[in-house]
Amino acid sequence: MIQNCALTTILIALLPFLLISCSRYSAVPLAADSRLVQLTAIDLDPNRPERKEFGRLTLLSAYELRSKDPRFGGLSGLTIGIDGRLYAASDAGYWVSAQMLVDSDGRLLDLTEWVIEPILSITGARVRNPLHDAEALARGPDGSFMIAFENVHRIWRYPPPPVTFHSLPVPVPVPAGVAKAPSNGGLEGLAILPDGRLLAMTEEFQNPDGSFKGWLLEGERFFEVSYAPAEDFRVTDCAALSNGDVIVLERRYIPLVSLSARLTLVRGQHIQPGAKLMGEELLRLQYPLDVDNFEGVAVQEDPIKGTIIYIVSDDNYHALQRTLLLQFRLNKTGE
Repeated sequence: MIQNCALTTILIALLPFLLISCSRYSAVPLAADSRLVQLTAIDLDPNRPERKEFGRLTLLSAYELRSKDPRFGGLSGLTIGIDGRLYAASDAGYWVSAQMLVDSDGRLLDLTEWVIEPILSITGARVRNPLHDAEALARGPDGSFMIAFENVHRIWRYPPPPVTFHSLPVPVPVPAGVAKAPSNGGLEGLAILPDGRLLAMTEEFQNPDGSFKGWLLEGERFFEVSYAPAEDFRVTDCAALSNGDVIVLERRYIPLVSLSARLTLVRGQHIQPGAKLMGEELLRLQYPLDVDNFEGVAVQEDPIKGTIIYIVSDDNYHALQRTLLLQFRLNKTGE
């Protein structure tokens, strides 16, 4: 998560981009109603609204999400449940979930039946500061969810739907070294690999060689790995594919210059104890594309519709930042 103390600087730097973005909405927004969250279609490339190919991905849909509910926002973790719903976790300690409506090609048409519930702690009370900073969300093969938190660095496991929101978490063992991570730069990426191992990546816990610390977790056994993002980029999330590959979301913020994001693919055979991981770039989002503070990634695989990737931005509950949800298909040439 970009620190709140830097928001003023960020907003000053990005004000021209934010003003330009006001003109990027499609001419006809989705029909308005009294739903909890409203979706408005946007043009990812304002100069070429018809453009669909971005890097090794094909754009399927792009929306801004807005809500008058003060609980909505700060989305930093994203996944898709075994019930087919979209799930997110927020910086302020809330679950956010919606039913996805898609067409025959897998294109997201709408999100309905929204639910926002507080994330519960091990005591049964809702998580509060400094325990509420949820930064990563992953779904296991059994449908359970794992949330990684910053500030007080930890991973908690929650049971599958329909009891997820009303159940107490079970703490997941993590390496002692996690406690040494910067309070606002700890566990940002969490992926559950097909063999049951967890891949946990940090945002700002840097090694002497410039890479960033991560771990493979196998029960109570921990193996250190590292990840080397592109220059000035940092990991903000990751998600595993069924073949063991991992999609990594990176963000770059250069004060008074730019805010960018990219997606990379880490091959599963490279994810081994002691490995220094580097991803193959799939996508880079930067001005003049409609970019925001992307912090969550989710994947959905289908033998017919292909591999679908969703990314969501964290608005930090700030009026001048936005919640964007982008949906792409991974081209077969990149699989």
